[in-house]
Amino acid sequence: MLIHGFSDNLSMWYNQVPAFSKQYKVLTFDTRGHGHTETPEDEFSREDLGEDLYALFKALNIDQACVLGYSMGGAIGLEFTLKHPEMVTGLILANSGVMTPDIKPPPEHRAEMQKHLQEMMEMLETGDINTIADTMAEMSFSPGLRDKDPALFQRYKKIKLENDPQHYARFFRAMGPGKSKPPDITRLKCPVLCIAGEHDGFHVESAKSMQRIMDNVTVNILDTGHASAIQAPKEFNQAVLDFMKRL
Repeated sequence: MLIHGFSDNLSMWYNQVPAFSKQYKVLTFDTRGHGHTETPEDEFSREDLGEDLYALFKALNIDQACVLGYSMGGAIGLEFTLKHPEMVTGLILANSGVMTPDIKPPPEHRAEMQKHLQEMMEMLETGDINTIADTMAEMSFSPGLRDKDPALFQRYKKIKLENDPQHYARFFRAMGPGKSKPPDITRLKCPVLCIAGEHDGFHVESAKSMQRIMDNVTVNILDTGHASAIQAPKEFNQAVLDFMKRL
């Protein structure tokens, strides 16, 4: 089960579906507000997005799966796994940080993050899809990749351009940091794989913290930015397949 990130859609898995489907049944979908999935006009929460996934499993008569979530998709996958542990054989958090108890960012870091979030919200509220897609793609890679590999950058940006950004601001309000109590990751019973990019800041710290707190967590840090699955598909896929073999 592959869950895309914020401002992405199921097209982002173009390097993963062909590789994984050689050995496994692979399911991708557009979360509400992305790709071809509609979004109700009322407000929604992280819990609602987890229940969307549960409803999809039930509609397709899927009893169990290994769940892989990228960025925002990791938060959805984690929510689903904690609520329906019997349905998840393994959880893969790809570039998806969890605020664990031993992560205590200094006040200046919190202030900087708050400023960044405010700027992000202002950009999303403009609804300018080209600016949003360009900015989000830029933030997803290691510094300088846009110039080093313009074809890769443009392909990822094109995926983001396929979305309608009218619900982005509502989505960000629902999923943004501080919108709900940090999940109790110690309740996770299934094996967990955390994939992080060396140039992805907090997500590296979060992955290492999860490994310190829990004994069923494997960490794989790749030489990438945020979008590891797109920037280093060979290494990303191998990490996932190695983890799957152990389930």
